[in-house]
Amino acid sequence: MPTCRQASRLDLKSTLRQLTWLLGRPLTLREPLPALRPICSLTSSSNPWTSIGLRPQNPLYSRLTSVGVNVVRRYHIQPTTAVTDESLTVQPSKRPLIPYIPPSPALPDQKHQTLTLYTITPIPEHQLEDLREEIFLRLVPFDITGRIYLAKDGINLHLCTPVEHLTELKSSLEQLVLDRFGRGPDGAIWNLSCDQPGERVFRKLKVAIKKQLVADGRLGAWDIQDSEPPQYLEPEEFHARLDEVGDKALLVDMRNHFENEVGTFKTAVKMDCTTFRQNMDLLDQLLEGRDKSEEVMMVCTGGIRCSISGRYVKQKGFKDVKMLKGGITSYGRYIKSHPDVSSHFVGKNFTFDGRRGERITDHVISSCHQCQTPHDHITNCANTRCHLLFIQCPSCRQKWSNTCGPECHQAVETGSGPGLLKPYDYHAQVRPGSLAVDQPKISKAA
Repeated sequence: MPTCRQASRLDLKSTLRQLTWLLGRPLTLREPLPALRPICSLTSSSNPWTSIGLRPQNPLYSRLTSVGVNVVRRYHIQPTTAVTDESLTVQPSKRPLIPYIPPSPALPDQKHQTLTLYTITPIPEHQLEDLREEIFLRLVPFDITGRIYLAKDGINLHLCTPVEHLTELKSSLEQLVLDRFGRGPDGAIWNLSCDQPGERVFRKLKVAIKKQLVADGRLGAWDIQDSEPPQYLEPEEFHARLDEVGDKALLVDMRNHFENEVGTFKTAVKMDCTTFRQNMDLLDQLLEGRDKSEEVMMVCTGGIRCSISGRYVKQKGFKDVKMLKGGITSYGRYIKSHPDVSSHFVGKNFTFDGRRGERITDHVISSCHQCQTPHDHITNCANTRCHLLFIQCPSCRQKWSNTCGPECHQAVETGSGPGLLKPYDYHAQVRPGSLAVDQPKISKAA
């Protein structure tokens, strides 16, 4: 019996085979526009699907009428057409579709470097689409993978590149973004991972336009460009400041609960949240009634969330707001390059890529969500209908076939059962529920 993942792939392949049969020739994803044009030009009176017995109430009919758009979305082709239920006539587009070219298979000994970059600088909204295409087409030939988010407030990216193309990547981003739109008052924050170059950690390259660099739930309520940035401290300066103040300063970890569960600063206030929007709401609660002259220190993974929330705190009237430049990633590099220094951070730094974390210290501050054995490896449930993000030790991984429990284990092993019917819910996917150890909403790290 196929697993649920295999069944999903077989279903997609079956749909594509039926679609290409109706077109009368192979569907080439590298040239999607010519292949999909026959679908887009059909009208209800000339629809061949009805001529072979398919009717609108047939599930296959609706699947085939939308499969072109689904292929466009899946393979990172900018959708520029509008398809209605009554007619499959598509309005002509001024902007050509961009075919997605997947990265070449990595060579056996090829090393990849993971890096991030963000800058808060105004980018005219009418230029975002052109910039998106320029960046995508410039980086694809270098087999670069990862995510790039563009917004009217700047750029935020997390990429993985073959080491031999690192110089070309940085040069391209300098030319396309930083030299053209500037680096903003915060500067351009480059950050290399604190792990040594290794395997590719993303499957493809995605360049997307967002309303905000990081969704804070306050769109239109305040203008990030009109706010004052926090004070940036280099890792050694931040470390020295923590040596001085100990637990007297308010140190806020601006990451999600599943991030601070496996690693955090010893004296940090941890937020029990699943999104940055929730984090900002908890930040409002935390700062309510506090003296505006109190020192506030902030940390996050790479710095972007602190750059935004730090400006927000400054706008609320707090005078002394400091943040760790480059985030925990840069602090991890500092600690690893100074083995004689006692780290204020313990555990692993969670990363939003295939690694799911980079180790900063040997401390293990979390437990397996299934057996409570001390462990800090974060994984996703192998049942793609579940995809739960949770901590799993090697023993439970073997016992449950990398799933979160009996239902998903049955789904993966047999391709049947209630585990195949789970609806998509992001908040549920990052909350292990009964598997998790209960934590207070806001707590001090041990």
